Parts: sequence; structure tokens; C-alpha cells
Amino acid sequence: MKLNRRQFTAQTAAAASALFAFPAFVRSKDVHEKLKVAVVGVGGRGASNLAGVAEENVVALCDVDNGQLEAAAQKFPGAKKYRDFRQLLDKEKGLDALVCSTPDFTHAIVCVSAMKQGLHVYCEKPMAHTVSEARAMTEAAAKYKRVTQLGTQIHATGNYRRVVELVKSGAIGPVTEVHVWAGAIYGNIELSAENAEIPKSLDYDLWLGPLPYRAYRKEYAPFHWRHFWHFGGGTLADFWCHFTDVAHWALDLTHPLTVHSQAGESRAELASVKMQVKYEYPARGKQPPVKLTWYQGGDKPAILTEEQKKQWGSGVLFIGEKGMLLADYGRRVLLPEDKFKGFQPPAPTIPDSIGHHAEWIKACKEGGQTTCNFGYSGPLTECALLGIVSHRVGNKKLEWDWKKLKATNCPEADKYIHHEYRPGWKL
Repeated sequence: MKLNRRQFTAQTAAAASALFAFPAFVRSKDVHEKLKVAVVGVGGRGASNLAGVAEENVVALCDVDNGQLEAAAQKFPGAKKYRDFRQLLDKEKGLDALVCSTPDFTHAIVCVSAMKQGLHVYCEKPMAHTVSEARAMTEAAAKYKRVTQLGTQIHATGNYRRVVELVKSGAIGPVTEVHVWAGAIYGNIELSAENAEIPKSLDYDLWLGPLPYRAYRKEYAPFHWRHFWHFGGGTLADFWCHFTDVAHWALDLTHPLTVHSQAGESRAELASVKMQVKYEYPARGKQPPVKLTWYQGGDKPAILTEEQKKQWGSGVLFIGEKGMLLADYGRRVLLPEDKFKGFQPPAPTIPDSIGHHAEWIKACKEGGQTTCNFGYSGPLTECALLGIVSHRVGNKKLEWDWKKLKATNCPEADKYIHHEYRPGWKL
């Protein structure tokens, strides 16, 4: 068949556009071909995420702790083993995707490096340790057009979908106020001496990754790092993305106008047990502005009855013009109950999830988006981290310019907003 110049140019452009829109392996006719996956961080949450992709072709495992690495390798004897993710990315050619389950402070450096090399990424929550890192991950996903998913597994449950449908259907009317609380507690441990003996199985320098060096304490690794500002963000960083996810989803929330921590005094080393943070979100289309309050350390909204406080160790309370909706991971109830007696919920409109990991795998192979892609999860994570920033600058109210990544009224917040890497590490 002969083509004139115009037809040839048009068809070539269309083909190039298609190639750019989808990763190389998706262009294969066989969309059922297994992904070649690398998993960085294979202990703890990493073990669960590894199980979530076990049906794919797991070709590489990486962990800074040799004991965890060897345990995972026994289940995947054909996978190559690495201690340093940079060596993995340098040596493993032909990878399709990477799962990151390292501590928060290495999420950005691992995921951005992977996306730059054309890999799709699944990352454990929260996305990052600092606001600037979360933004860098969001921008990298958009720039390199990668399929991403944040590990907020509760998002895939049926209960969250029904909560979102109730709110969006107007069952409780326009929502202007939300309260979110988490029962978990961090920052309540005693400190042992610095310069403790480092476990022989652990490469502590690699574990620190891009962070400025800090003498080892036995509490740091493998898990209790979440208790320390240097490594994590305590309760707020760990649980915001799970509980506030449903509020962001149901109300189309993204970037707040202001963030104001109003309780507790920040300590230099340990994360705060008690925190209360108020967020103000702008109107979204016809939806009114929203005030959202976060509680931790045992504090809960005053509007709850004493019985409700006992029954709901963690939860999310939506307050609308027509009533309230109280929910957690697996429950939901419209309040006051007598008013909603006999209420018929709307017909389901959000399809049930095929599984949080399965969504990501399917999108990697077939194209499309996941429900917790970095475009959605980036702003969600930034909000959590901004609450910590407000707390650490002395509970000052932050006027937030999200486009400029700056608290316009609080220049001292910059050092907590932006990441600081030691020499040899950069995004």
C-alpha cells in the first residue's frame, strides 16, 4: 500500500504518540505477561508488599538487613540479592516495576531514581519524609508518565467506597467540617545510649541513606525509627494517609489554605505523643470550604459522646448540614441514628477493588491509572507532613502557598519543608 507524505506523517505521529503513552512492555500483544519486579525493603511491611506481587516475576530483592534479605530469598530463590538499591538499578536491566517498602526517609530517593529509569512504582505510605520529597515524587510520576500506587491498602476496601458514596450522594448534606483521630501512639519510648553496637546483619550507613549521619541507637532499626523526627513523623505521618484518605476522596480535597498545630510541645528528638492540627481547605466548585481537625495521643472530638469515644478508638467524623457520618476502616453509621432510621443508602457507584496491589499490576500492564496514584497521594501526604511542620515551628499557623512550596508567613518553616541530604545523595 502506498502512502502520500501527509498520510505517512500522520500515521507516524500517531504511532509515536502511542509509544509515548504506554511503557514498552504494554505494547506487547500479551498483556498477561508477568511483570519483572524488583522489591526494595523486604521485611515488615515489605514482606506483605512482596506477597502482594508474588504472582509476578520477582527478579530482584534488596534490603540493608542481611537477615531479612536471606529470609525473603528463600521464598524467591531465583531472585538476585542486593544490599544497595543503587546497585540493583544499575545492574538489573529490563525491569518493569519496583516496590518500595523502606523507611519513609528513603522513599523519595528510591522511587524517583526508579521512575527516572522508566520503572513503575508501588510505594509504602506515607510517600516521603518531607513535603519537598513528596512533591518531587509527584512531579517525577507525571514527568516520566509512570504508573504509581501508594500503599494505603484500606482505600481498596468496600467500606471506604460506601462512605464516599454516602457523602457524595448528599446523604448528610454539604460537609463543612471533618474530624479525624488515630489511636496509635508514637514518641512514648525511652532513649538508650548513642553509639550502641550495630547488629552485624545491618548495614547502618545504607539504612541511613541520604540522611545526615546520626550515631546508632538500638531503638532506630528495624522498626522504632517512627518514634523519631529525624527518621519519621510519629502517629500523624503513619496514620494520616489511612484515615484522612477517605475524607480527601469523598470531598475532593487537595491542598489546604492554612495548617495550624494547636496542641503539644515539640521535642528535639522524639515525635510528639499528643498533637491536634487544624486544616482549612478552600471551596471546590459547589462544595463549601472544609475545616478538618486531626487528633492523636488519646484525644478525640468533643462532639462525640463518651460511649462513642470508647467504641471508636480511631475514626473519621463528617459533619454536614443534614447530619453526620462516623466511620473507620470497617464500620460506618449515620448520625443521629433515629433520624436516619430506615434510610436507604444510594446504589453503589464505585466498583469494588480487584485488590490494592492488583490494581497497580493491572495498570502497569494495560495502561491507565490507579486509585492511589501519586497525583492523588502526593497532596494527601503533603498535608500530613505540613501538620508536623506547623508543630515543629512552635505550633504556628502556616499560610500555605502550595504552588511555591512555601509557608508565606513563616520563613522558619523552610528547614522542615525541604529535605537535606548528605553529600553524595540527591534526587
